[in-house]
Amino acid sequence: MNIIDAIFLGILQGLTEFLPVSSSGHLVIAQHFMGISEGNLALNVLLHLGTLIAIFIVYRSSIIHMFFEFFKMFGDLFREKSLCVYKSKYRKYILLIIAASIPTAIIGLSLGDVFEELFSSIEVVSVTLIFTGIMLVLGEKIGKKNQMHIEKLTLGKGVVVGLFQTLAITPGISRSGSTIVGGLANGLKKDEATEFSFLISIPAVLGAVLLKSKDILELNNVGMSTPALLASFTASIIFGIFAIRLLVKLVKNGKLHYFSYYCWGMAGLLLINNFIIS
Repeated sequence: MNIIDAIFLGILQGLTEFLPVSSSGHLVIAQHFMGISEGNLALNVLLHLGTLIAIFIVYRSSIIHMFFEFFKMFGDLFREKSLCVYKSKYRKYILLIIAASIPTAIIGLSLGDVFEELFSSIEVVSVTLIFTGIMLVLGEKIGKKNQMHIEKLTLGKGVVVGLFQTLAITPGISRSGSTIVGGLANGLKKDEATEFSFLISIPAVLGAVLLKSKDILELNNVGMSTPALLASFTASIIFGIFAIRLLVKLVKNGKLHYFSYYCWGMAGLLLINNFIIS
């Protein structure tokens, strides 16, 4: 894989991991039409590490607060026999992230590979992109007047948002889109539903990176030069940051449905190519 292809994959990962258009679906499309694949699990993990870094950069304030509140919370548990969640919204964030991660871990780890193998086709991605577009439109309508803050979200509803996240194990269904819609459907304000969407992705991505980190060290099996690998990694960070900030702005301004048009247009082009041109 040359450096241009590597940078393209980094840009593709950075943008589609966060914009609600499905990164897995676009990888299927890239592999089908351009003959480009991630080449090796190490590159896959490294690109996900890049997008994880993008989340830490954009939401560094919330993440730092959660880090310190985590230890304070357990200090209160020993002193006051309570987690004292009322003391900070970041304590509630921690518990909600754990709750949302439970269904993701169970379903993702047990069925993720099965879904990717069974549904990684252009035809299926076309259908799931249509579904993603419909989901985004409905979510925006449902959450148009939401005023609930994250502190009011129950742990049960956090689990429900986690179930929305598991939809994304199917290529073509957006993880960020499904979790934002999950948050909106459960009453969260648009900006807090968006932040929660990105924060609950941290355990899943971090877990995958840690479990497979040994592959990153086996650079000789990546089939790429070190400069190409670093260029791809850097591109995923830069475009990941751009995508997060763009999506936050669009959701806040009630323009989440813009991505529906993209999903439907892409699905239409894929179906035309598959059934008429091919």
